[in-house]
Formats: sequence, structure tokens, C-alpha cells
Amino acid sequence: MFTLPSMNQIIGWFGWGDGVGALAAISAILTVLVLLAPVVFGLILYGLERVQIKLIGMVNRKFAYFFVNYVTFLGTFVHEMSHLCFGVITGAKVNEICVFENEGGRLGHIGYCTRGPWFMKAVQHSLTSVAPTVVGFTLGYFLLRYIFSGSHTLLEYVGLWYLVISLIDHSTMSDSDLKHYFQGVWIFILPVFLLFFGFGYLG
Repeated sequence: MFTLPSMNQIIGWFGWGDGVGALAAISAILTVLVLLAPVVFGLILYGLERVQIKLIGMVNRKFAYFFVNYVTFLGTFVHEMSHLCFGVITGAKVNEICVFENEGGRLGHIGYCTRGPWFMKAVQHSLTSVAPTVVGFTLGYFLLRYIFSGSHTLLEYVGLWYLVISLIDHSTMSDSDLKHYFQGVWIFILPVFLLFFGFGYLG
């Protein structure tokens, strides 16, 4: 089972000492890494999707896009439901949701309006937009753990890997998601920095 390193271990890896200046610098680096992680993970998933299209496209390119866009429809459902859940949880007003469409190259979409004070609007933008990548990676992690934890029947393997592939194909952040993420993620810079700094200082 994967375990996260402690803050003291991370500080030791840098070898900069445990002074306040070194701790602040390390905390700043970790803050940037954490806030950019969803974008990086989304790009990785996008790359895997492109590889999948290329491999299937060696047989039939039209079928490759049909497979990624429609056969793995369950991934689209998870994508849009992730937007919906995070939007509702953070207090945004969801005024439109479509799980299946075929207009303008979109497979689905959700429309929402931010509300509340300025800092809550930033939270709503960032968390609602990053939701599919966070949920997709989390579900994918537990699915893979379950797949490799023991033996399954052939039908179970087919179903489980179908779920994994569906998540890979639809857990990326769209251009609109990226725009909204960076529109609001700045609100987390100071809290995340202080969290890392506090763990390092007290640990």
C-alpha cells in the first residue's frame, strides 16, 4: 500500500536544513507541486487516451474515436457527476447538466453559477473544474488495487478494465475546466503553504 512521506522526510530529502527560511522555501515548492498536480495528472490521462486512439486507430481510426467517445460512455457520466457533486458541495448553483450530447464535439457539459463571497466563488471555480480528475484518479486507484488484489473471473476482468479505461478516457480537464481551475486555485495558495509550513515547523 502506498504511504505518503512525512514532512520531516521531505525536508531531509532537500538537505537544506530545518531553518525557517529553508522550511518556507520547501513549503512553497510543495504548494506549487500540489496545486499543479491535477493538471499534470490530467495531461497524463490525456496522453494515455491519445495512445489508446493511436493503437486502436491502427485497425480503424473511426472506430478508435467511436470507442473513446461513446463505448466508454460511463466515464462521461462520472465526469459530469463529479462536476455536479463538487459544484453542489461548494455552494455553486448548477443550472444545467447534460450527460450525453453530440454538438460541437462535446460529449456532455454542466453549467453552473458561482455565488457567495469572492473567496467562495474562487473555491467553487477551482474545485468544480478539477473534480473529474480528482474523482477519476481516486476511483481508478481503488479499482486497480482491487483488480490486482486477487483473482477474478474473465467477465469480472473485462468489466473492471472497462471501468478503468472509461475513467482514463474521461477524467481529463477540458480547456474550460483548466480556465476555471486557474481562475480560482489561487485561493488555496496561502492555506496549503501554511499547512506544509505548520507540519514542518511543529513536526
